[in-house]
Amino acid sequence: MGNKEAIINRLIKNSAEIITEDEFKERLTRSVEPLTHYIGFEISGYVHIGQGIMSALVMKDLTDLGVKCTIWLADWHTAINDKLDGTKETAGKIGKGYFTEAIKASFMAIGGNPDDLEFRLASEWYDKDAMKYWETVIAVLNNTTQSRLMRSISIMGREEGGEVEGAKLVYPAMQAADIIYQNIDIAHAAMDQRKAHVIMRDVFNKIIPDKPKPIALHHALIDGLRGNKKMSKSDPTSAVFIHDSEDDINHKITKAFCPEKETEKNPILNWTKHILFWNRTQPFVIEREEKHGGNVEFQTYEELEKAYAAGDVHPMDLKAAVAKEIIDLLKPARDHFAQPEVAAKKADLDKLLKNR
Repeated sequence: MGNKEAIINRLIKNSAEIITEDEFKERLTRSVEPLTHYIGFEISGYVHIGQGIMSALVMKDLTDLGVKCTIWLADWHTAINDKLDGTKETAGKIGKGYFTEAIKASFMAIGGNPDDLEFRLASEWYDKDAMKYWETVIAVLNNTTQSRLMRSISIMGREEGGEVEGAKLVYPAMQAADIIYQNIDIAHAAMDQRKAHVIMRDVFNKIIPDKPKPIALHHALIDGLRGNKKMSKSDPTSAVFIHDSEDDINHKITKAFCPEKETEKNPILNWTKHILFWNRTQPFVIEREEKHGGNVEFQTYEELEKAYAAGDVHPMDLKAAVAKEIIDLLKPARDHFAQPEVAAKKADLDKLLKNR
């Protein structure tokens, strides 16, 4: 029980939000049957560490608690949101190809076994019982409002307000229905997806009165390296992708925004806190020449942040330490994509993105 309690507490501490923490603790400690988890992804380009590693850290802890983790490859949502070439067929191909390999690589990078994960292509799962699925979508729509759906399109990376196609208003209802349809206990996503999860929880007992609402677990959004917005697939300079080379990682982090003594709007500290200190058992070491004070170690993120705020750690020394750790962290992912059959799946996406 001790180790289980430690993992639960770590998830609560490291998550941006859990709705609700009390339900989360109770379900994990009292459930007789294994709980089910879901995280859904649009198939929209290369996987960066904010998407792959952050999701994997949560899933590793959950699988260690005996939770069955599933990755939902949302080909319908990808097409509705006009990603890739705008077709469900291409989204399905890339989803079952490159994207699946990228999430597997992310999970391996943090010490997980990809065999513990289940990948589900949305359209294939809808076909298992299409009537039930679309009945669930209608039930969600009947229990929410047009104005709320309009406010929720931010989950698609779009601004609220203005005219949108009708299908885009159905998008958040479909996302809520995905969770209900799959009989999920823990719905997981980054914080930018919380509006869909809140809709799901609000309508759940109106659709299924005699079952506990799924828990909504949200990990933090990771800052982009340029310092002015979240990490973006469309801006390679803002992100480290899970298959980036050592040189690419070094270059991107060396050029990153990292203001001296600034702890709030500092992507390098943000990555250190959310990724490198998620489940750290070894000191965080910053290597320096003796004339600059010599090597320094930190046992906790709070110690590092305090030293940085005081000017005791220089931005370039912090960048060098973080680059080294990210390079080491992603070695299993680079090795995975070095395999010819996996590299071929990435080449399919390379070609598609180049020809857009």
